[in-house]
Amino acid sequence: MKKIAKIAGNLLMICAVAFLIKKVVDMDADLSQLLSPEIMGAFCINLAVQALLVVVGCIPWMVFTQSLSGKKIPFSSAMPVYTKSNVYKYLPGNVFQYVGRNKLAFDMNISHVDVACATILDILFCVFWTGIIAAILLGSRIAGLLEKYGGKILIIGAAGVIIAAAVIIFVRIRFGDKLKEYLSRYSKAFEKENRKSLMTGIFYYLISNIVSAAMYFACLLFVMGNSASMAELMALTGAFMFAWIIGFVTPGAPGGIGIRESVMIFVCGKVYQERIILFVLVTRLASIVADLAAFAIGQISVRRSKGV
Repeated sequence: MKKIAKIAGNLLMICAVAFLIKKVVDMDADLSQLLSPEIMGAFCINLAVQALLVVVGCIPWMVFTQSLSGKKIPFSSAMPVYTKSNVYKYLPGNVFQYVGRNKLAFDMNISHVDVACATILDILFCVFWTGIIAAILLGSRIAGLLEKYGGKILIIGAAGVIIAAAVIIFVRIRFGDKLKEYLSRYSKAFEKENRKSLMTGIFYYLISNIVSAAMYFACLLFVMGNSASMAELMALTGAFMFAWIIGFVTPGAPGGIGIRESVMIFVCGKVYQERIILFVLVTRLASIVADLAAFAIGQISVRRSKGV
C-alpha cells in the first residue's frame, strides 16, 4: 500500500508541476514590469516570507495530528509531507493538497482519520484567523464587501454545513461503534494537560496572518509608492486577505484568480487598478517560486535524514 501511495504521490507531483507551468504561461505577464528596484524589492520580500511560512506552516497541522493521534510527530517528518502536498494545490479541484497530507499516516503508522481531522481543524482555524485580521484591517469597508460577497459565502457555508451533517449522519449509522471510539479518544486531546499544545496550533494562524499582513503591506508600499495613504494600504491589505477567503470557498477559482483584483479594486476604486494588478502579479509569481522553494527544502530535509 505504501508503494502504491508513493507512486500516486509522484504522479500527482508531475501533474501539479504541469498545471503550475500552465498557470504561469496563462498569466501572459509582461515580466519587464518586475525590473524596477521597487517591484524587485516587493517580489523578494514576498518570496522570502511566503517560503518561510510554507515551511513552518505544517506546525499547527502537526500539533493537531499529535493531539488527535496521541503520537509524537517530528517536524522533520511532517514538513516534507506538508511542503510536497502544498504543490498539489495547482491541480484542478483545490483539494489534492489536503488529500496529499495523508501520506503522513503511512509514514508514521497512524490513522488516516486522525490526519484528516487534523487537516479539517487546520483549515477551519486558518480561515477563521484570516477573516479576523482582514476584518480588522478593512474596518468599516468590510460592510460593503459583505454586502457584495456575503450571499455567496452564506450559500457555500450552508452547503458545507449540510454536507457535513449528511456525512456525520452516514458515519454514525454505518460506523457507530467506531465513531464512539474516535470521539472518546479525541476527547483526551482537550484535557488540561493537552490544552497548551492545542492552543499552540489554534493561535499559530493568528501570528502567521499578522506576519502575512505585514508582508503584504510592505509589498503594497513598494508597488504603490506615495500614491496611496496608509489607511488605503491597510484597506488593500485587508481586501487581499479577504479575497483569499472568497477564492478559497469559490469552486473553480484556485488561488482566487481574478477575485483578488476585483475585491481590491472594489475597496479602493479604479484609481489604483494598474498598481493593484501589478501587485497581484508580483504576489502570484512570488507565491509560485516560494512553493517550489519550500518543496525543495522539504526534499533536501528528507535526503539529509536518510544520509543521501
